[in-house]
Amino acid sequence: MIYGSRVRVSFLLVVACWQCASWQASNAATADPMDWPNWRGPQQNRVSTEKGLVEKWDPAGGEGSHLLWKNKDLAGRSTPIVMHGKLYAIVHDQTESANEGEKVVCADAATGKTLWEHRFNVYLSDAPAERIGWSSVVGDPETGRVYAQGICDYFCCLDGETGKLVWDHSLHEEYGTVSTYGGRTNFPIIFEDNLLISAVMVGWGDEPKYNRFAIPAHRFMCFNKATGELRWINGTSPSPYDTTFSTPTCLPIGGLQELVFCSGDGGVWSLQPRTGKAIWTYPFGRAGLNCSPLVTPEGNVFATHGVENTVGTSMGGVVGLDVTKPENQKVKELWRKFEIMAQFVSPVMIDDTVYVIDDTARITGLDAKTGEVVRRKKLGSVMRGTGDSSPTPFVADGKIYVITGDGQWYVLKPNGKDLQVVAKAKLSGEAVNASPIVSHGRTYVTSMDYMYCLGDKDQKPEADPLPKWPDETKGDDKVAQVQVVPYDIVLAPGKNQEYKVRVFNAKGQLLPDSLAKEAKFAVDGPGKISESGAYTAPDENEHQVALVTCKVGEVAGTARIRVIPPLPWKWDFEKEKAVPLTWLGGRVRWEVRDKDGEKYIAKKAVLPTPKDPKNKLGTRSFLWMGPANLSNYTVQADLQVQENDGKMPDAGIIASGYELTMRAQNHKAKLDSWASNNYRSFKEVPFTPEPGKWYTLKLTVAPEKGEVKVRGKIWPRGEKEPADWTMEVVDKSPNLRGTPAVYGNSGDAEIYLDNFSVTAN
Repeated sequence: MIYGSRVRVSFLLVVACWQCASWQASNAATADPMDWPNWRGPQQNRVSTEKGLVEKWDPAGGEGSHLLWKNKDLAGRSTPIVMHGKLYAIVHDQTESANEGEKVVCADAATGKTLWEHRFNVYLSDAPAERIGWSSVVGDPETGRVYAQGICDYFCCLDGETGKLVWDHSLHEEYGTVSTYGGRTNFPIIFEDNLLISAVMVGWGDEPKYNRFAIPAHRFMCFNKATGELRWINGTSPSPYDTTFSTPTCLPIGGLQELVFCSGDGGVWSLQPRTGKAIWTYPFGRAGLNCSPLVTPEGNVFATHGVENTVGTSMGGVVGLDVTKPENQKVKELWRKFEIMAQFVSPVMIDDTVYVIDDTARITGLDAKTGEVVRRKKLGSVMRGTGDSSPTPFVADGKIYVITGDGQWYVLKPNGKDLQVVAKAKLSGEAVNASPIVSHGRTYVTSMDYMYCLGDKDQKPEADPLPKWPDETKGDDKVAQVQVVPYDIVLAPGKNQEYKVRVFNAKGQLLPDSLAKEAKFAVDGPGKISESGAYTAPDENEHQVALVTCKVGEVAGTARIRVIPPLPWKWDFEKEKAVPLTWLGGRVRWEVRDKDGEKYIAKKAVLPTPKDPKNKLGTRSFLWMGPANLSNYTVQADLQVQENDGKMPDAGIIASGYELTMRAQNHKAKLDSWASNNYRSFKEVPFTPEPGKWYTLKLTVAPEKGEVKVRGKIWPRGEKEPADWTMEVVDKSPNLRGTPAVYGNSGDAEIYLDNFSVTAN
């Protein structure tokens, strides 16, 4: 049994899924051509085959307005999806209250009436409430399930009919994904029985044995879509510039199945979706890229950005690539245009023209073969809504359907060298971040104030069949890649884990299980493993790590294990030579120090250097320590902050999704679960730590009758512990579980940690 995994699975639903046929790439478009199962549409390119859509409408409603309904409860920045007659979106829950959070809402697509909701908290994130719903729900036409990720990297699988939770993960606590103030959150994508999601991650490990996972990188995680079991993690270049929300496209190119995306390291990348193996990369910008690439069946990729180019010093660009014949992970550049600042709106295509919309709401049509400007028109005044996200248009019936960031609606039709304005409307005073979609004759437009549904109630929807996708060319039956599943787990001492082996050829195609019959297992580290792949963790109560290796012939694959004992835990760092290997994010940012005979660990200040003027290691980080399902415990630690040029860092401890922090620059001590939200249950008191002085922090979280009582205290180390708590909170929308952790934001000076302990209440 896995100890500490946050995954929860409904057994009956898992069995049902395994009875379903695999969803092959050739049938990757939804069976109903008028469904819109992810924000990119049924063909992953924002193109619909529907005809006769309503173009002119009046947001004010009334006779002849073509407004079927509008719903304030479905407003926000999340682009909705429609599948099997139901609409799904991520929205605010209980705005500006002590119970504020996120929820997935399922509504009747025809009426807008709410059918069910799945609520979840935002916790341990700097993202403000205005960034809720950054991601979008994705639907699986094969099973009817839906998947959603919140801004704090809570990730869940829901039954699309009932809203029942099938499984969930806390990605930041389990795998070290980064949730920033920007709120940029990636979008899930389904391929066959795989569910893929990406983020900038800081995991556990040491070089080179544990795959460099402690170094930040933009990485993909691949889960079994039925069970939530992790199959692989792989990523792009280490130390990326920024987080990103580029949605990948999964499509066979030149007979090879690829996952194409824009990365936080400034490149356009392709991975094998079943294995994570890199196929090619194209350096494009000197910052993270947020637009989703446009991939054509012919093997061309079009991408945009609004950052500094890798060539020269100009900002913004559009590129056309031929990726059909990569060599040494390099592809052919067809053309490249500079100084088009299209950093948030993804490109779309009609015929042989690629259309991009820049930040000033100017749309430019570029010849797909040459990059020459064919058409250009100014639309509204801005393409950005509230924050770094913008609505991407969709294409249907030879027209482009656009809503600008300031709420101006256009239907455009290419006409010679012009873009003819077929229809126009205005959402007065409403910012728009979500992209419009169309399904079954109804167009959905979402602003920060309302979701609008427009159409003709008497018109029967009509659509052409979806075009057939390219075929994947079958490769040989030679085992070239071995996958050991589950890939990364936490186990308690003495517990067991049965491993499965999946084998693939060089093209990343799954091979029959019979080819893995001669698999040979071994374990590097503590514990033992049987010939059949049954691993048993060691009995001793120590924090340890191990690698499971499986060889099929001469080809090997690995899986990672953290062995975490039950509480209590305690570290005084007197015997440690390095930060515990089991801590996510520990080995890169923290180190053991010895001063005046006392040992402790230090979080190094992240200051610019001549070699790294931006210092991409990041100032704000967490040390996640173990199982994400722990509950009802107390954390205590000694912390000290240093001072540099009059500035001191923030530092604190975490229990079950709540943090007690010394906010030195704000001269406060704070108890909260969502640092950037002053409505969510929190308390703060005046407090200014002295630089170079040790303080003891104690935080306890105790569940009581559907609530939790959270209490924290701070006092100078060495003095008698005060009887009273410094701060207390009763949270009626509680976080009931979570891993112990340490928080540090060291942009200017160092943080020291000593005598860390976790005890059960």
